[in-house]
Amino acid sequence: MTVRFQAFHSIKAIGNREVLFNWSRTNPLGALDQVWRPTTRDELQQLLREYPERKLRLIGSGLSFEPIHSVYAEGSQALLVDLHHLRGQLDKTADTVTYLAGTPLDTVYADLIAMDRMLPASPGVIGIQTLGGALSTGTHGQGLHQSALCDAVAALTVMLASGDIIRVDRTDPRFGAFVMGMGMLGILLDVTLNTVPNRIMRCTKFTTDYPFLLEHNERLNREHAFVKSWWFAWTGESHIWLVDPASDDEVARYRAGGSEPLVLEGDMDERMNLALNATIDATLQKMARDTKDEARAGEHFETVRRFKDASDLVGNVYQILCKGIPAPQINCEVAVPLERMGEALEILQTWQEANPGVLHYPFILRCTGPSVAWLSAAHDKSVCWIGFLVYLAADGTFVGGSMEQMRELQQLLVPLGGIPHFGKHLAMDLYDFPALLPRWHDFLALKRELDPHGRFENRWLGDLFANR
Repeated sequence: MTVRFQAFHSIKAIGNREVLFNWSRTNPLGALDQVWRPTTRDELQQLLREYPERKLRLIGSGLSFEPIHSVYAEGSQALLVDLHHLRGQLDKTADTVTYLAGTPLDTVYADLIAMDRMLPASPGVIGIQTLGGALSTGTHGQGLHQSALCDAVAALTVMLASGDIIRVDRTDPRFGAFVMGMGMLGILLDVTLNTVPNRIMRCTKFTTDYPFLLEHNERLNREHAFVKSWWFAWTGESHIWLVDPASDDEVARYRAGGSEPLVLEGDMDERMNLALNATIDATLQKMARDTKDEARAGEHFETVRRFKDASDLVGNVYQILCKGIPAPQINCEVAVPLERMGEALEILQTWQEANPGVLHYPFILRCTGPSVAWLSAAHDKSVCWIGFLVYLAADGTFVGGSMEQMRELQQLLVPLGGIPHFGKHLAMDLYDFPALLPRWHDFLALKRELDPHGRFENRWLGDLFANR
């Protein structure tokens, strides 16, 4: 069987087998002869019923850092199921859309804009994620007045380990488990999402200092629709985006320009802009050394370079916020309760002063409101997600000490009630998940009921959910 993957996937030979790796090339997901792409749900159902103990994991776009969807260590009979052929829109109503779970988010967002609709949730930054993968790992955006992508879900269709198919909606007491199920409760077939009228937004960008961030970040998040902050702790600068509905005049200008992003010139503080540009230049130099790319040809440079000479912007929410570049990296994100955000910033500031010149990227601050998802760090509470990362070199290596630093930063946030993003790198031994997530044991009980043979589990997930 010939399996073709998009360019961001990596295939390497291990022994005499061609093996698919995740996007950061840090974990093998499965040999190519383990990859299966069903063309219909009937094929899936037949497999589940004819081979009731055969292990399988679903792969979305392969973007998770940890081997959450790997079957490489599960034996040659285990399957890595790719829903590449099960994508596209199934239905739409005045206020919902239904998509097959293998549909890329970029497709969902483009269709919504064509309908002059949007989701009642801020998008994450990466549009190449599949809908099913994004939901399963808890992909989120920013804004205290919403939570995660899974909180825009109205209903889901799921194929259980038995091959039975069920429909789960918000009236089902298990809904919060299924909307972020990490692929452990069944195979997500299709998803119905709530929609709202599209709003054209203005993104106001400014650069300020650490004292301002510490004092005002929570207020800004309460006052504005979507807020995202990049904190360059090694200089004290913070670059902040405030995203709110655009004025009538701005909307008219945007429409007149063919609904392409409208750049608003002349609104930046030139002094702060020049200072940030100098910080960006120094950061690029360090990245070039650490990633062995003096020509600065890698995509990771663009993730930092785009902060230079920033201008305000008018566009739809996807044009403004869904702008991520999936460059290989060690990427962590930990949520702390919103009321402890200030403590977290002070702790990280102290760490940065003791460890200058380590990170390749500013701390990313994204606050969200409460989520219905049982396994979400934001379950029933508002949080501040704090992201930090180090980029990898083209050969997959990273500068010495990077993993230790990622662990150390996580460890600093644990006493504040920090909970990691399951789709990114995490040091699972640091976290007491049953104490941190009140529905943890409920999720485990449901998993045992629906998948008694553990066919949707792999070694990494087994370790994660082991009794502690």
